[in-house]
Amino acid sequence: MWHDEKRRVLIVDDDHDFAASLALLLELEGYEVVVAHHGAAAREAVARVPVAVALVDIRLGHEDGVAVAVDLGRIRPDLLTVMVTAYASVQTAIKALQAGIYDYVCKPFEPAELLATLARCFDRHRLAADRAQAEELLRRSRRMEAVGRLSAGIAHDFNNLLTVVGGSLKLLQEEMARGAAGDAAIMRELVVDALGAVEEGILANRRLLAVGRAQPLLPRVLDLGDAVEQVVSRARHAFGAGVTLELRPSPLACLALADPHQLEASLLNLIFNARDAVAGAGTVRVAIDTCDLPPGSALLLGDMAPGLYAGIVVEDDGCGMASDIAENALQPFFSTKPAESGSGLGLPTAYGFARQSGGNLLIESEAGVGTRVTLLLPATPPRP
Repeated sequence: MWHDEKRRVLIVDDDHDFAASLALLLELEGYEVVVAHHGAAAREAVARVPVAVALVDIRLGHEDGVAVAVDLGRIRPDLLTVMVTAYASVQTAIKALQAGIYDYVCKPFEPAELLATLARCFDRHRLAADRAQAEELLRRSRRMEAVGRLSAGIAHDFNNLLTVVGGSLKLLQEEMARGAAGDAAIMRELVVDALGAVEEGILANRRLLAVGRAQPLLPRVLDLGDAVEQVVSRARHAFGAGVTLELRPSPLACLALADPHQLEASLLNLIFNARDAVAGAGTVRVAIDTCDLPPGSALLLGDMAPGLYAGIVVEDDGCGMASDIAENALQPFFSTKPAESGSGLGLPTAYGFARQSGGNLLIESEAGVGTRVTLLLPATPPRP
């Protein structure tokens, strides 16, 4: 199929004899040729038949060949057009090149000259096809790598949970087999362990939904000052004596549209990540502010509208991350912590929540200096 399309040439010339002679030459060289004698026929041919190269006379009776060539390029963007011009119109041919035409040849021309020009066109097509194929293979490889990492992480987490559930049920079965001699206290403890593992599985499933931006959200207008203050207050109980948790509230009322429960879970993830980064001695700072992002801002992703956003910043003076680690920090199950210390879903969960809420999550980090994570959410104007 590739060979058929790339060997097809369109000749557009109002001189029937010249077009016929040129078509015969190209057919003898193994090309499949389509001939059109005016612009309308050329446009119809390009729209109907896959054509790789078009040879267009620069003057088609009363029509401008350059304009026809530009139209053909709009219909088939991968088409390479070669203008055919007389000696007296070389300057016009140069203008054609400036209009996006690939190349030109001058009448009268030697067959070898034309064939060499066509060969360059086909070489370019082959290079473009090879590059596209290589890029697709790279994308597939990256997708498979991501799927493999995701599958391994899911299998690891759920295998641990199922081991707890299965082990508890097996021991419970053994106790029940003892009949009246079975220890009721042990059986209750086993049931509690199994139910706890099931609950962990449910929470893990919710985190996966958040990563995939498929969790059901119930957004409402929140006063971020109050919401963040409550989360920080809860988080302080999990901080050791050597780590300080500071809150810098916004001087103005800051309202945002978000799901309160998912906001709390995401912010706790960010705070506890920062706590772990300072390794028992340091400071974690939480701040709230608003920013008006103009069109074209680097903080805006493609589906984010310019305007007012609320930012919750979690900053630490801990170990920080090297650039290659920071680039992968939002990948599901990517973690620099020991396997027993985290699942690698904290930052991806927060990122998924931010994106599903119409915002973004930004990471700035430097090894040995610290990390700054900003959770951006669409803000709403303060109520009068």
